[in-house]
Amino acid sequence: MKKILFAMLAFMLLGATVALADVEATGEGPTKEQALTTAMRRAVEQGVGTFVKSNTTVVDSQLVEDKILSHSKGYVTAYKIIKEGKGDDGYSVTISAKVDNKTLKNDIDALTILRKSVGNPRILVAYSKKGEGAKVLKDKDFIEEIYNGIVESLTDKQFRVVDKSAAEKFAQQVAATHEIDVDLNQAAAFGLKYNAEYTLFYNVSGEVKEGAVGKGVKLRIKTQLIDNTRSQVITSKSVESTSSGQTLENALEKAARDGGKKIVNPMIEVIRKNWMDMQQNGSLYTIVIDGVDDPEEIANFTGMFEKFPLVNDAKELESGGGKTTFEATYKGKRDQLDRDVIRAAKELGWTVKKLRAEGARSSWKKQ
Repeated sequence: MKKILFAMLAFMLLGATVALADVEATGEGPTKEQALTTAMRRAVEQGVGTFVKSNTTVVDSQLVEDKILSHSKGYVTAYKIIKEGKGDDGYSVTISAKVDNKTLKNDIDALTILRKSVGNPRILVAYSKKGEGAKVLKDKDFIEEIYNGIVESLTDKQFRVVDKSAAEKFAQQVAATHEIDVDLNQAAAFGLKYNAEYTLFYNVSGEVKEGAVGKGVKLRIKTQLIDNTRSQVITSKSVESTSSGQTLENALEKAARDGGKKIVNPMIEVIRKNWMDMQQNGSLYTIVIDGVDDPEEIANFTGMFEKFPLVNDAKELESGGGKTTFEATYKGKRDQLDRDVIRAAKELGWTVKKLRAEGARSSWKKQ
């Protein structure tokens, strides 16, 4: 038992060592503060050099300068001055610094030119009981076959799908609201909760025809695809699916499964185009910070936030009444955006707390 505990402790200590590296570096400058800043930059440069030596890692040097070295202090969690002096040319400072290698590597990875394929997005597929004609076919077992057809078609095309139990929970929540239309922010928030970039809603209406020896059905399946990051509907499609069978159940199940597969095809190109655009150019996010409306603070936050690797650009939309609204084009997910908002605030000496988030909009309080 003691050996196991010792091994676990050693593993934890090793992980801490990797995450926080001790680095010694010297900086010069006309003032002690500038010499210290240069020393921190050189400490971080050592970490950058370590991560980009791999043959599979190619990083543009100007991007490294703009997105990492320009705010080196943010990667230094602690430091101790071990030597300092003043000469004719200014100050010299040598430090022993702890560099946050984990954050640094994550940011280097974000800048890497040769990276793995972004893959396909994750999709939450959920049934909406609302809609025209839904009462006629309410509580029929065939509804599950629509879901099965959609999921089968998506997975065959290498898309990832949120598990069925999560989809059922959301469908129940939607039904409980007793609203005609699904709230986009609600859908986006639930989808993001399960790390889904998109939510695909479907509902069904239709009619049944009695035949001499069997049953005939015509189903109309409608879908709505929501970009969870932006809380926007990016496409809506509908298809008709017909079938016949000796029993109503057989006819419905066949038409449902065929219709589920059929509805996916016209949406695929839209999903892929939207997904690739988001990966290459980023998505628009809105950030509201209460407690910030001073022009200098606004400029400082915008300038600092733009330094992070996943930020394409950031700007002030409006300010007044003690708060400022920013808009940022960001290549990562919302949880990564939240991390960088906190990092930017920390580097400015602020403490911020997230108040709420809906889709691509988040609200913060500077404390």
